[in-house]
Amino acid sequence: MTQVVIGIENENLVADLMSLLEEMDGYSVRAVAKSPSELVDLTARLEPDVVFVHETLGIEPVTQTIRDIMSRRPATAILQVSQVRSASTVIKAMEDGARGVVAYPFAYEDVSTRVLAATEWGEQMKAVLAGAAVTNSSRGQVVAVVGAKGGVGTTTVASHLAYDYLRDNPHERVCLVDVDIEKGDVGAIFEVRQSVSIADVAKISGDLSPVVVHDAVIEHESGLHLLLAPLDVREGEFVSPEALRAIVALLRRDFDLVILDGGGHVSPAQAAIVELAGECLVVTTPDVLSMRALRRRMIAWEALGVREEAAFKVLVNKVDRASLFPASAVNKLTTAHVVSTTIPLSPRVLEPSINDRDPGAVTEVAWWSLIKGLRQELGLARGPAPAPQGVSKKRRGRKKKSAETEGGDETQATVREPAMAGRGREAGAVGLETVGILPAAVLLCLIGWQTAVTGFSFIYAGHASSVAAREYSVTGDKVEATQAARKAVPGSLRSGVSVSTSGKRVSVTVPIVKGWPGSVLPTQLTSTRTVVREQ
Repeated sequence: MTQVVIGIENENLVADLMSLLEEMDGYSVRAVAKSPSELVDLTARLEPDVVFVHETLGIEPVTQTIRDIMSRRPATAILQVSQVRSASTVIKAMEDGARGVVAYPFAYEDVSTRVLAATEWGEQMKAVLAGAAVTNSSRGQVVAVVGAKGGVGTTTVASHLAYDYLRDNPHERVCLVDVDIEKGDVGAIFEVRQSVSIADVAKISGDLSPVVVHDAVIEHESGLHLLLAPLDVREGEFVSPEALRAIVALLRRDFDLVILDGGGHVSPAQAAIVELAGECLVVTTPDVLSMRALRRRMIAWEALGVREEAAFKVLVNKVDRASLFPASAVNKLTTAHVVSTTIPLSPRVLEPSINDRDPGAVTEVAWWSLIKGLRQELGLARGPAPAPQGVSKKRRGRKKKSAETEGGDETQATVREPAMAGRGREAGAVGLETVGILPAAVLLCLIGWQTAVTGFSFIYAGHASSVAAREYSVTGDKVEATQAARKAVPGSLRSGVSVSTSGKRVSVTVPIVKGWPGSVLPTQLTSTRTVVREQ
């Protein structure tokens, strides 16, 4: 039973607050104080879990009352009761040591949300003060994915990270939040229609509750939960850093993983999620413009105190080996940690998912292997137990069963041995079949190679005869024509090239490289061209 002490002079407010707490299971009001000194004394004696203190309790500032309680009972969660719950009021109360602000007239959702969060904090604080490590935290992990600039693939990476994590961890709850207010594409990638957005939640950020946030979250058919960007860009002004902090705090309580897609455009919202996230992945491409934008972005974030450059992780996306800017150069241009996973330029691989608006439409195993490698480097490698462990368990089960039947069930043990022998014979048969097929496969490869070489020789013979005929038409010299023909073929064939003339016809013979001795294929090709003598 969670113990509560109330410090409010107004009896009507006390009655309203007590009636709400009675509706909540597991909460009991131990005492009501009418002055700051009485409240501090009751807190020291009763050791409550949660304390409500009114902003006008006594003649002393509420700041001093909160600090007196915290100095005596640091594990007690304090909630300040105020007439107005504004951003400045909440910040001031948190600076004094309170865990939140409850506004009146009281609303059940507001009071229950603040009390639950305060109770959770108090339990963790007690464990810390007792010297115990808090291992089972109910707060989910938050990962922000932002782009060095627009068009580097930020939304694609964030969406596929969330989708792949949920496939490997179907028992967990994953939420993908589109914080790219101006150009959010998460809804298009998953083909979902929205009636509310993150802007609608941000409008009432001063009075948020879990019910309000969950009503705005859309559950996709894949099991992934989505909180989308507004359709009207003008509503983006409501998504302030303060609103994002409140929204992310509530999402962390209900989801095991929250991935924030910050897009590639600089905004206060993007800076806020970079500061809030436990891990921040910056997506860039190996080109001069993206690296210039990355450097400017890192310098700005570090100058504003949002996050140090070394605390970021950088993913190099759309790597093209033919590019003049190598992907390896990114590591030399930033002090952030560049992950070892690089994603090659693969528009054809992602085209099915874009056309079908379903990340699951990507069937390339190599693509999902890259996403899994990226998840491991971000600390998101949780998933089902690997297959070898399951095999080991089955083997242990068979050994146990064999030991149980060893004393009396000799028939089963006898039957099991021929089965193993049969599998051994099948393995031997497969090996013999492979040996028999190998010569035929080698012969087919040689025939294919010889056919290809013959085709190339035919092409070079035609080109050499055209060159020789042109030279002979100008000079009338067979030696000059032969030299021109030899220059027109690769060096390995020049020694075997011969030229013959007959009237107005010039013939060039080119040798064919034989793939093996005694080949029945022709050993040379002859091409003839007609000469037009130039006067």
